[in-house]
Amino acid sequence: MNRLLAVLIAGATAAVACFVWAAWPPTPQYVPIEICIACIGLSFMVAGIAAWQRWPASRLGLLFTIVGYLYLVPYILINLASPVAFTIGYLSQPIYAAALIHLGLAWPSGRLRSRFERGVVVANYVQSIAFSVAATMLWNPAFSGCGASCPANVLLVGDGSMPAWNAVNTISGYVGVAFTVIVLTLIVQHWRSARGWSRRAMVPVVWIGFAIGLEQTLIWGPFDLPVSDLVSFGLAQLVLLAGPLLFVISTVRARTARGALGTAIVDLGPGAPAGQLRDALARALGDSTLQLAFQQPDRAGYVDTAGHAVEVTRPDPGRAVVPISGSREATGTVLVYDEGLELEPQLVRLTAAAASMALEHARLQAEVQAQLEQVRASRSRIVEAGDAERRRLERDLHDGAQQRLVTLSLALAMARDRAAADPELESLIESASKEAGRH
Repeated sequence: MNRLLAVLIAGATAAVACFVWAAWPPTPQYVPIEICIACIGLSFMVAGIAAWQRWPASRLGLLFTIVGYLYLVPYILINLASPVAFTIGYLSQPIYAAALIHLGLAWPSGRLRSRFERGVVVANYVQSIAFSVAATMLWNPAFSGCGASCPANVLLVGDGSMPAWNAVNTISGYVGVAFTVIVLTLIVQHWRSARGWSRRAMVPVVWIGFAIGLEQTLIWGPFDLPVSDLVSFGLAQLVLLAGPLLFVISTVRARTARGALGTAIVDLGPGAPAGQLRDALARALGDSTLQLAFQQPDRAGYVDTAGHAVEVTRPDPGRAVVPISGSREATGTVLVYDEGLELEPQLVRLTAAAASMALEHARLQAEVQAQLEQVRASRSRIVEAGDAERRRLERDLHDGAQQRLVTLSLALAMARDRAAADPELESLIESASKEAGRH
């Protein structure tokens, strides 16, 4: 992978350097256009490198790179003094639009979704190349006012034919508009059917679709619109920058999403309910359709945090399921997410791990809280038992001593009556009686 990235970076640098060299010395009125061309070509190459790094299993990086080279290299060849290079550059100039359509329909996995879309892409490549070859065979550089200094068109048949060349370009333009309508319709369908992360990931392709429409109307279309070369070949093509630029920005945000997962878990706080955990994970992951589903105690099925039944063995189309493991609380828990996130397997694994840790934390928090309640209840019972025992002892001591003292007083009174003949004994009994009366 590192070698491939090195080759891509070297190729992108060389392509831009060749373009600058081929366009030197610059013609003043074409300098803004040449700057736009260099920026657009380089932006697609940079986006290709970002896609290779972010989604190695996807063909999106290859498509980005192909569009970048097909956009930039023809301008390099046209500016060379070689007739063969000049002809190849003129011949291949419109083909990048077909590659751009391929990129738009294959977003974001790099693979076309149906046989019909594959047919549309193949037919678009064929018509683009066929019309380009036909137009090149009829095009004489003199038609554009180019003098003897211009390289020759090696595919030119005879002296060329301006009416035939215009007719071929007109037919090609209408065919291109028809393909553009089909492609934009398919892109809109992709957008409408996408949910969650997939819809968010399609933001760059919306701009690419807009650029496809501008390409077919302002540059290669049959409409004779009153716009200058600066507008049609310069400012209008700057719309192309939005697609790769937004993709690079989303790639940077995807890297920060890993840190956002940890921040989301920390911000939840201890013992957060499952609903808050689901919301935090959905925000960090960028998938509003994310579900956290738990197996019911009777194993009759799964329900999400909102209490809705979830089918995890056969999820809905466009959905994927990953089990959460690693803790007792997470057993029987799954994440149901947008299938497009399969392109971000590491992010999915981190999300599942974060959910597992959060659930385990909640379980431990609940256990500690339950144990603390048990300790509090036990301490309360011990205090209550001690108080009851103290009261019983006080009552026993008070009631038993009182009765004994009364009995003792009665016994002393009886003894005093019987000891009337013995003054000394009577005095001793009287003293004991007084002492017992004091208590």
